[in-house]
Amino acid sequence: MPSFKNLMLHLWDKTKHFVKKAFTIIFASTVIIWLFSHLSFDWHYLPDEEMNKSILASLGMLIQPIFTPLGFGSQLGAYGWVFAVAALTGLVAKENVIATFGTLGACLIAMGANVGGLTPDVLIGDEEGITSVIAMITATGVTVPGLIAFIAFNMTTVPCFAACATAKAELKKGTFIRTALFWIVSSYIISAAVYTIGAWWWTAFIWAVAVAVVVTVIVLITLGKIKPIRRKKKEATK
Repeated sequence: MPSFKNLMLHLWDKTKHFVKKAFTIIFASTVIIWLFSHLSFDWHYLPDEEMNKSILASLGMLIQPIFTPLGFGSQLGAYGWVFAVAALTGLVAKENVIATFGTLGACLIAMGANVGGLTPDVLIGDEEGITSVIAMITATGVTVPGLIAFIAFNMTTVPCFAACATAKAELKKGTFIRTALFWIVSSYIISAAVYTIGAWWWTAFIWAVAVAVVVTVIVLITLGKIKPIRRKKKEATK
């Protein structure tokens, strides 16, 4: 059993680091998100009702189609870009996903009935976090498979910048880029599988065949039955 003193020192160290992050990266990101969601490209202040004309909305709409196969892309409503922005800010720190939803959700709540299907009486009596979720779902029309795929993507994609810096220092020189690409590609594929299987159950058989093919190829390469292209190039050079 760990001693009480060591346990408290460890707890204090972790708490100190999180508080430091909360008052620097997370706080700064929240301020920037709010600012960009209320400013247009000509630097005019926009009320909540015109949030779709903001700088943040334009950037979110630009990258939104990328997430279409994952269920939270172009198939969503006029405010579907909020999921794309949240996924992007989550690359800085995973806590930023919640901070982004809280900031943009507050704007949607303030809009009330101006958001399709959302009425202020639905929000009465709910805590702030719950109302933000209700506002997000109602305004965007995201489905349950899309929400689960969004969670899967953020949980498996590139971790926070601090973790990336640590990984870069620990990995061999020149391998971090491949590692980051592996994180992004694998999280994209996992999220796409979650969404498509959740939306159309029969796609589970297609994904099962794809996984079987990939596993078979990896096993054959490991056993030396198939030589990777990289080895062929080296042999040709020799």
